[in-house]
Amino acid sequence: MKKNTINSDTLLNLITKHSPDMLWIKDLNGRYLYANNAICNGLLIATPNEVIGKTDIFFALREREKYKDNKNWHTFGELCTNTDLETIKSMKPLRFLENGNIQGKMTYLEVDKAPFFDENKNLIGVIGTARDITEQILLKERNEYLMYFDQLTSLPNRQKIILDIENKKPKSSIVFNIDDFKEVNDFFGTNNADKILKDIALRFIKYGYTAYRIDGDEFAILFFDEKSEEELQNEAIKIIDLLDSEPFYIDDKTILVTFSVGIAKSDEKLLTKVDIAVNNAKTSNNHICIYEESKNIEERYKENIELATQIKEAILGNRIICHYQPLLNIENSEIYSYESLVRLIDNKGNSLAPYKFLDFSKKIKLYSSITKIVVDKACKTFQNRDENFSINLSVDDIKDLETVDFILKTIKETNTSSRVTFEILESEGIENYQEVISFINQIKSLGARIAIDDFGTGYSNFEHLLRLDVDYIKIDGSLIKNIVTDDKHRLIVETIVSFAKRIGIKTVAEFVSDEKILQTIKEIGISCAQGYHIGKPETLVWKNYYLFFLVLHF
Repeated sequence: MKKNTINSDTLLNLITKHSPDMLWIKDLNGRYLYANNAICNGLLIATPNEVIGKTDIFFALREREKYKDNKNWHTFGELCTNTDLETIKSMKPLRFLENGNIQGKMTYLEVDKAPFFDENKNLIGVIGTARDITEQILLKERNEYLMYFDQLTSLPNRQKIILDIENKKPKSSIVFNIDDFKEVNDFFGTNNADKILKDIALRFIKYGYTAYRIDGDEFAILFFDEKSEEELQNEAIKIIDLLDSEPFYIDDKTILVTFSVGIAKSDEKLLTKVDIAVNNAKTSNNHICIYEESKNIEERYKENIELATQIKEAILGNRIICHYQPLLNIENSEIYSYESLVRLIDNKGNSLAPYKFLDFSKKIKLYSSITKIVVDKACKTFQNRDENFSINLSVDDIKDLETVDFILKTIKETNTSSRVTFEILESEGIENYQEVISFINQIKSLGARIAIDDFGTGYSNFEHLLRLDVDYIKIDGSLIKNIVTDDKHRLIVETIVSFAKRIGIKTVAEFVSDEKILQTIKEIGISCAQGYHIGKPETLVWKNYYLFFLVLHF
């Protein structure tokens, strides 16, 4: 029986002809010697039979002739020719990112070109391949927008100002904090308060200032030229006058909006110092305060001593506790898991939220001790329970080998490894992937899961999800809270959820505060919901093997 064989040349021709990547060969004058189906259909808009002997310019002009009134119909052609010449000149393989319009659609191509020689090693042209990476580029651009721009005002955000301070080295900064903005939120509602924020942002743009929204009610401006304190103060007064030049309205009612202003000049820790100046402005009679090094050092030293003492006493006195907030499985309306949230009880019995002591605990080398306490308490709480639970970890925790060993030991001893998820704060940024991946591999080998927290703001890098083998992501509450009324927020969330579904990752919506938000995220296809509408942070107590909830309002 005769075997079916395929000639090697025939096989090669079939592969190149039907490859999804564009493949071609041109002579030294840019005329096509070979072009596969992908480049004919995707770039040249021609049949394979008419390509040979013609140039990129020929096909570009032909397309443009069809749509004379649209200058952006087909902008490829010249660019292809230019990179051919560059490749020939270099006499080595080169890679290019080429972009332009193909039939009115912006297209990005990753192009590899190399000199092409005949059998006698004579240069006869250029050989090339190209891949359409438009989707990846657009995803990256959306990702970068999420990373560096505020979704409500479209101003650059805190992450962007940190990056600009690091790279551009500004000389000074002015920060404007809206006075009593919480009352505006409470009295007029979130939607109306957001309108005020948008109006302020538009006024900064209108008057030619590049402003950053660095917090919910704070805007910052950087100055790169040398200015005296007096000049900065005059600039602040000028800006406030411009912001106040026309009234702010809510439902046709005039709203008084005032600002506390901080000013700082510094070559290092500029943002920290201007924040201190703002806080001084809010607690003093003067609504504009300039950072003074000696005065603030003394005040901070006293405050730091008091806080350090509180943290040490709380650790020794077993006053580091956990509250647990439920996550609802939207599909079956059952509690899916509980998030472990740390609290510090001070010597007066007051409960302190994490933001008031966790960052400072890192400075006094007690952060790892608090992490271990939380891990121990959470695991022991759920040791004899059936529910899933999660624990928040920082990148610092993951880099600390002693802390990692403690985590592994504890989840083994309490037999909770199959029900625990470790949440990593996405906005911290992940620089050393190998350390994080090593930790993830260790905990996953025991059956534990991994989540990325606060996704959608900060760095918002989709690459993290792919590289870290994430089980679910928690979409940042700043996107969720306005999702019913803000189409832009909804679109961003839909994009995140769509991407997550495609790669098999569950999603959790934070800040679900009412039924409308819950129904909206259900429509979008989010897996789980968390927020006060679902349940507040609670202490979980065993009594006669029945669960009692002690609801604490903080």
